Amino acid sequence: MSWQQLDKRTIFVAPLMPLVSVIGVVTVIVLVRGWEKVGFWEPAITGVIAVGLFVANAWHWKTTRYRITDTHVELHSGMIVRKHRSLAKDRVRAVDMSADVFHRMFGLSVVTIGTGRHVAESDDELKLEAVSAREAERLRALLLHRAGTPVQPRQRDGMLAKFSPQWIRYAPFSWLGFVAVAVLGGGLFQLARTIDLDLWNTGPMQTLFRWYETTPLLVSILATFVVVMVLTTVLSVLLYAVFYWDFQLTRQHGALRVQYGLINKRSVSIEDKRLRGAVVEEPLLVRLTGGAKVKAVATGLNKKKDDNDKWEMDADLLLPQAPKEDARKVVASVLSAERAPTDVALSKHPFAAARWMVLSTVAVAAVPAVTLGVLSVLGLTPWWIAQLLLILIPLGALLGYGEYRSLGHGLDGDFLVVRWGVLPRSTVALQRTGVIGWKIRQSFLQRRTGLISVTATIAAGSGAYTIRYADQGDALDVADTAVPGLLEPFLTRD
Repeated sequence: MSWQQLDKRTIFVAPLMPLVSVIGVVTVIVLVRGWEKVGFWEPAITGVIAVGLFVANAWHWKTTRYRITDTHVELHSGMIVRKHRSLAKDRVRAVDMSADVFHRMFGLSVVTIGTGRHVAESDDELKLEAVSAREAERLRALLLHRAGTPVQPRQRDGMLAKFSPQWIRYAPFSWLGFVAVAVLGGGLFQLARTIDLDLWNTGPMQTLFRWYETTPLLVSILATFVVVMVLTTVLSVLLYAVFYWDFQLTRQHGALRVQYGLINKRSVSIEDKRLRGAVVEEPLLVRLTGGAKVKAVATGLNKKKDDNDKWEMDADLLLPQAPKEDARKVVASVLSAERAPTDVALSKHPFAAARWMVLSTVAVAAVPAVTLGVLSVLGLTPWWIAQLLLILIPLGALLGYGEYRSLGHGLDGDFLVVRWGVLPRSTVALQRTGVIGWKIRQSFLQRRTGLISVTATIAAGSGAYTIRYADQGDALDVADTAVPGLLEPFLTRD
């Protein structure tokens, strides 16, 4: 294949997003200060930034070439500092596509080609920013659809999950709304500082302060709570729709493909041979309303920084917050199982684990109250703060007992299943053939109570999944059965 250029339209499209941000700030400055107080430098700097962005992107387009040979994917970039990078074609495991609103308007897509070895290493991926959407699809098909890809007997191709408006009802039970409120508040204060505006002395803020001064405390607390809850609910619903609208999970030619996004469209491909399992996450409020979230355990899907030093999230997403029944179907389909291994009945852990976990969480929860109590004795803080913090102790006890109730482990056919946590509760089903080692941990107190923590190490996902505070004999038997022979040299039979 001959050398190809990026799409010429990227010269004009790539600068649009940063230009919109700059123009937005300038517009706010004009609205707040008035046009008569805007000097020469504000529009001059905006013009220089605009010209610089277009020149930089034209230079990037002119000096960037790529091609796909029979053996390699190659990328040339730069002229003063010339870079030549290549990936072996048979090592390519990921072809991800993303497009913001401007890319989509002009039919463009950013393509990231990776090996799946370690996505945090830039040497293991090539980024084409940007090519036409048709060219992006062609590259994906060319690099991932290999002949002779084995298909498991129960493997089902086609649509595995599709967005339903009913999923949005789980949005208010996540942290999306609270994070959005915090980001909006921080952005507002940062903008006020940028345009030299004393936000606290503005008319609306002064009116709000006067209302709090003249309103009974209980009423003001309830009103604030209602406003915050309404605001977080509305924002969480909007963000859920923006992030996950038109979500689709499909399987074609031995690869899973996840697509979603209302404004910024994202597409992630995961080869089946990179898959080592699946995790079902159930945040407390989502679990109480019958929902769950599914993520993949696969090689090369760790969180990483992109070229702009932003952390890429949800690279391992298989299903956003959705009904538990949909999560079960996704897990079963993705793992090519008759039923979801994450729903198998798990072995309960000894009650000694409950005592251990409750005492641990209570000890941590008591630290603030004890610390403030000491400060109160010294006369540095009022007593009521320490007394108020005592409520953390019973809450810690409930949290510890909830953690214990969530513990479980077991084997289901080809899968090792482990469950832990309460905020959220997580259940992972790992392919037994993917486990490459075991780490055994037993503290002095655990030895006295017959407990043990056994960690399965795996070259995917978080890299380690632990059976926490389990019965010593049962946990070791499960580990030995899951991967026969791996633990045998270290076991002493009674």
